[in-house]
Amino acid sequence: MFRRSGFIVTSLLLGGLTYALLTTEMFITRRTNDHGEPPETHVTPERPETHVTPERPETHVTPERPETHVTPERTPESIIEPRKPRDPEPIDPINPLKGYVGVPDESKQLNLSCGVCALVTGSGRMLNYKAGNEIDQADCVIRMNEGPVLGYEKHVGSKTTLRVMCFRSIYIAPINAAIYKGNSTLLGWGPPRDMDAKTGKAYQKLTELQKSHPDMEVFKITEERMQYADRVFEKESGRARKGTNTWLSTGWFTMMVAMEICDVIKVYGMASEDYCRNHPGDQTAYHYFTGARYRMEDYKECSYQNWEQNARAGGHRYLTEKSIFAHWAPLNNITFLNPSWDT
Repeated sequence: MFRRSGFIVTSLLLGGLTYALLTTEMFITRRTNDHGEPPETHVTPERPETHVTPERPETHVTPERPETHVTPERTPESIIEPRKPRDPEPIDPINPLKGYVGVPDESKQLNLSCGVCALVTGSGRMLNYKAGNEIDQADCVIRMNEGPVLGYEKHVGSKTTLRVMCFRSIYIAPINAAIYKGNSTLLGWGPPRDMDAKTGKAYQKLTELQKSHPDMEVFKITEERMQYADRVFEKESGRARKGTNTWLSTGWFTMMVAMEICDVIKVYGMASEDYCRNHPGDQTAYHYFTGARYRMEDYKECSYQNWEQNARAGGHRYLTEKSIFAHWAPLNNITFLNPSWDT
């Protein structure tokens, strides 16, 4: 009896102890849920679904930067806004340099491409300015006829990329002339009888120049391009060149080739159409170079150009050409310097 009572007491004590332990564990568990690690129902698992990070690529501004980038403002002078419609229209829109062919290999075509070009005239006005260094900074320097460089560097520069010469200047300048020295390009023009590959005297002289100066590339203007130049003059002036019995000048052909190969053209030494009218006492020489080996060294530019403009036959319409150049200037990125046409 005594043993059975002890067993019952022991069982009751163990049961109470077990209950106490379970109660304590439940209390601790509740305390942990209140202050310990987040329970399974915490909102953290839902964050990846509502986080804004996945939306950033759709609203980030990086893809829009190419449209507003400022790099074009830092480009060279020759990289400019898209050109306005060409005036004059090229001889061939696909091949605008058509008609400038090699001598004696006429299958070869002129292939010059320049950013900024300095177009240097032969005018005596070149001696009024020391623009030599500025001229040499151009990507390409274009000269006309037999205008020399040696001895005039501070005024006209020392660099030559292209020289445009009329048939008469081709006759006059000797084969060993200093103007042909160096790696440059020569473009000759003249009437068909002078530029004919079989009988033309100017053509034969160009052939000799090519042989004597292998570093120089020699080209001529074809009869087709000469006719194109006539059509452009008639369209711009309203008068046919042949009908007025005149010749287009070397300046005309030089300006036309410059517009084909240059992005920007800076013309040095060419006075405007009304310059001489506004400066009636001007005595500037027609050429900046003088001497027995040069022609026209005693001519005055204003008087000579006025006489040519009014000649009944055989003259150059210099003033008409200049008025056309003024029209072309804003369309072909042409500026006139020394003297400026803006003043």
